[in-house]
Amino acid sequence: MKVKILISLLFLSSSISAQDKDVLDKVMYVKSLFAQVHKNPSKYSNYMTTVECGHPVKVYKKVSKKGDSVRILFNRTWHLVKVGAYDGYMNAIQLSSKKGECFQDNYPKFYDSVDISINEMFYWGKLYDQYVTGKSRVR
Repeated sequence: MKVKILISLLFLSSSISAQDKDVLDKVMYVKSLFAQVHKNPSKYSNYMTTVECGHPVKVYKKVSKKGDSVRILFNRTWHLVKVGAYDGYMNAIQLSSKKGECFQDNYPKFYDSVDISINEMFYWGKLYDQYVTGKSRVR
């Protein structure tokens, strides 16, 4: 009896998780000098990796299919992304639909001569995460 219940619960859980899936939405590019891939959709969550300007990022949307209706579950200011072997979240402000002008592309000799270490790249990406941009509402 216990085995039958356990097996039915396993099938039920696999069928529920099979309804929610990640679908490739588009490919976007990093537009800030360095950006972070986060574990959760928050700028205070753990960092998984750092990427440079112009790096292509696969943006996914989480789709729930119940019967004939399809519903997008996650598509706000944070995008569900895949960068290399990492699945995580990136802020939409740091992504662009077209590959833009990057400092390291415009000035490659200068950028290479600076010799930025991995730790410095991480902290530059962390700095760009903390920036708040936009118009002030104060009169």
